[in-house]
Amino acid sequence: MRLATRLLLLAGLAIVSPSLLSIAPGLTSLDERAEAQTIDVDSGAQIAVAPGRRVKVRAEPEVRAGNVVATANGGDLVRVVERAEREPFDWYRVESSDDAPVVFQGWIRGDLLTPAALPEPVPIEIPLAPEADPTPGQAPPSSEPAARLPLNQRTDWSRDLIRLYPAIKGCVSLNSAPPVTVLRSSLRSRGLAEVMMSDDAGRRWDCIISQSGGTPIRYDPLSGSAFPLSNIGNQPFFQVGEERPAVDPDCYETERITNPQNGAQLGWLYHRTCQ
Repeated sequence: MRLATRLLLLAGLAIVSPSLLSIAPGLTSLDERAEAQTIDVDSGAQIAVAPGRRVKVRAEPEVRAGNVVATANGGDLVRVVERAEREPFDWYRVESSDDAPVVFQGWIRGDLLTPAALPEPVPIEIPLAPEADPTPGQAPPSSEPAARLPLNQRTDWSRDLIRLYPAIKGCVSLNSAPPVTVLRSSLRSRGLAEVMMSDDAGRRWDCIISQSGGTPIRYDPLSGSAFPLSNIGNQPFFQVGEERPAVDPDCYETERITNPQNGAQLGWLYHRTCQ
């Protein structure tokens, strides 16, 4: 009798299961859902949960205790930085948008994101010098300052420029839209350096690299909320190479930077002189 009862129960499950699964098609088509959620790196995405609900942002592309680094709100826009293939859903490393009240970067599961357009970046506008032909036989006017403190005696980031130069050169060489403006650079712990840059396409980048140069460890889009232009203040800009930056001489002074050991030119610092 018991055996007959069990057989009847199994038969009932075989009949009921398909109808239950058809109510929740996501349970039978995880691969299809994962494929539908594929989002391109360096594009936009939106947190695909209802407004007022939150999604956990994690330090690694996996669910485990202790790796939540932030929370994102339903409907928030984020930029996709990296993709990790997982089953049944891919994971995406994202960063918060420029106008986000809380800045974060971390991993979110793909089924919690949907593709979305990001607002166009606002380029850093540096006034160009007007083109003018110099008088025949006369050298072009120089906008070099008459005198400045040695680099190692300055209070802005350029005091470490010579030491940072290999790292700056390594980061700049990876960019595909020159000329590249170095907004700021700094020495980090464990022999690393950070270089913040803007390229000719108006994009900003955050590069982490060894102080000795080489291949960057990290090369990420830089959001305006992570580094607003107001942080630049009167800090100088830097451009690698021999070509002098084309800037307005009424608002900028350019300064040639050379290697103190052999005199080779490294690039140009330029300083804002007007508001």
